[in-house]
Amino acid sequence: MRLTLEYRRLHEDSTARDITIRPRMVVLHFTAGGSLESAWHTFDPARIDSSRNDLVGAGTVNVSAHYLVDRDGTIYRLMPDTVMARHCVGLNHAAIGIENVGDAKAFPLTDAQVEANAALLRILKRRFPITHLIGHSEYRLMEGHPYFHERDPRYRSRKQDPGASFMRRVRARVADLHLLRPPSPGAPSDRSAPR
Repeated sequence: MRLTLEYRRLHEDSTARDITIRPRMVVLHFTAGGSLESAWHTFDPARIDSSRNDLVGAGTVNVSAHYLVDRDGTIYRLMPDTVMARHCVGLNHAAIGIENVGDAKAFPLTDAQVEANAALLRILKRRFPITHLIGHSEYRLMEGHPYFHERDPRYRSRKQDPGASFMRRVRARVADLHLLRPPSPGAPSDRSAPR
């Protein structure tokens, strides 16, 4: 908890007193590996691996997510939905993170994972005022949106997960939920979203 609070104060709110979040969006990811066990060992330590130079300078709390979806569609809950996870720059304080075991080439995400993500999104939408569904690769399109809070203007990265095809397939299965996408490049942000 202490490391997460330090990260939150550094990146989102310097006066934060806790790591509780009010989920308003969901960010989908892939793990960049093919095994549940490997993903679990990545997320399990409290501190980020010191070899991850791109992340270690931004805080010592490890990367994390709320859910991990195995290749057969089995969903594992890693932490409570209302506790902040370090999974998406600028959006951790408002987003539930769902990691899917797989990558873009050797272990492409599966049909079972598409169905599991859709089912989980339906549950989360019933429990929380979720307005947006984005892929990790789309997070920078949220800059300028009221949900996006990152105090360090240099702390950004380029992501490719979970891929356009996966996002298209999941969005098609939850179209009736009317979850918003990030603004299009160059389009004005949706300033009407609740804070």
